[in-house]
Amino acid sequence: MKNTFFFLSVILFLASCGGSKKAKSSSTGLFLTGTKWTVLKIQDVMSTGSMNSRTLELTLPDKKGTGTISGNGGCNLFNGGYTSEKGTKKIQFTNIAATKMMCGEDKQEQKFFNALNSVNSYELSGNILKLYSGGELSLTLEGVNIVK
Repeated sequence: MKNTFFFLSVILFLASCGGSKKAKSSSTGLFLTGTKWTVLKIQDVMSTGSMNSRTLELTLPDKKGTGTISGNGGCNLFNGGYTSEKGTKKIQFTNIAATKMMCGEDKQEQKFFNALNSVNSYELSGNILKLYSGGELSLTLEGVNIVK
């Protein structure tokens, strides 16, 4: 399973290296895709108590606005898809699947996955990505450029 995820991650990373970018932050040059996003807050609560950082990466969307996501929920690895509408701040994550490792009680991981499933828009400012559900802030993430 780890080899499959590693292989998938490498392919997704290489696919994100070419083409035009989805959305760019004007002040730092970070893009929605080609950036490793680390969760700072789930709703208003700081992200804590996990074995690993909660992360999210998006691949470049195709012409229909469909791309893939992958990351770490804090204990379990996950992947899925997303759809976006060009020229808007609309985004929706779909078909999120995660590994089922024994991780102890990490209640924030389930809150993280629930938040991802309900996201319908985003705001990108500097190195901060905010994901919203029905106008309510669901996740706050900090980005690091992974594409050179």
